[in-house]
Amino acid sequence: MCDDAIVRHAHEEARRMSRRKAIGVAAGVATGISAAVVAGMGVSAQAHAAPGPAVSAGGHRRVVDLTHTLSPSFPVWPGEPPLVTIPTSRVGPGNSGFSTNYVSFAEHSGTHVDAPSHKIGDGITVDRIDPADLVAPLVVISIASKVRGNPRATLTERDIAEWEKAHGQIPRGALVALHTGWQPKTGGAHAAAYSADAVGTLVTERRVVAIGTDTLSVDLVDETGAHTAILGSGRYAVEAMANLDSVPAVGATVMVGAPRFAGGTGGPARVLALV
Repeated sequence: MCDDAIVRHAHEEARRMSRRKAIGVAAGVATGISAAVVAGMGVSAQAHAAPGPAVSAGGHRRVVDLTHTLSPSFPVWPGEPPLVTIPTSRVGPGNSGFSTNYVSFAEHSGTHVDAPSHKIGDGITVDRIDPADLVAPLVVISIASKVRGNPRATLTERDIAEWEKAHGQIPRGALVALHTGWQPKTGGAHAAAYSADAVGTLVTERRVVAIGTDTLSVDLVDETGAHTAILGSGRYAVEAMANLDSVPAVGATVMVGAPRFAGGTGGPARVLALV
């Protein structure tokens, strides 16, 4: 956290920059973002876009946020502490000063990444996940109809086969996300998940880079097989994803903003789908 003195110093330094230098810095930032996007894919900045569908250079018409807002009311795994936010400073009269907060949360809070080290003793930590694996084809498999009849339903190898019959083979290097219909307002840890066998198929036969889910865990509450299968292979998982019903079953690209906590076993992430 930066205190007001540090932030004010940085602000004053920025003001002393020449306009030409500032433009150069901005251009460098833009170039860095472009270089990080795989296969020439562009991202549209919709926050200040003109009305109408935004179309990026890569042909993507919209960006779908797959991230829940993290707040003290968001469900956590049993035993984990909730998020705590404490104001440390606020903007004063005439916009003097800066507004800052102290924030404390469990590593696996909200929409978050599980790194291999979360389950595997010698697994890589979240800061060592290959950046190339954080941008991937997005595949969404829904078992919402099964879940309505059985809250502890799991994604099976048969479900994968049926999905591929309808949509084609899961592309190599994909992030496969499980849509169960779970909602944070009504859902808890007891929710649908992956079967370990299904994850094994995705890892060994489809060579996915990650799996995801809209629930708090890729495993049923009393099981660990799905975690072991994905994290034991050196891949990662994304849990508590949002809006999976707003993206197509196949054809989108996902970008996972995994944190770079030194030695971290995971952490909250901003996850975006480019459709």
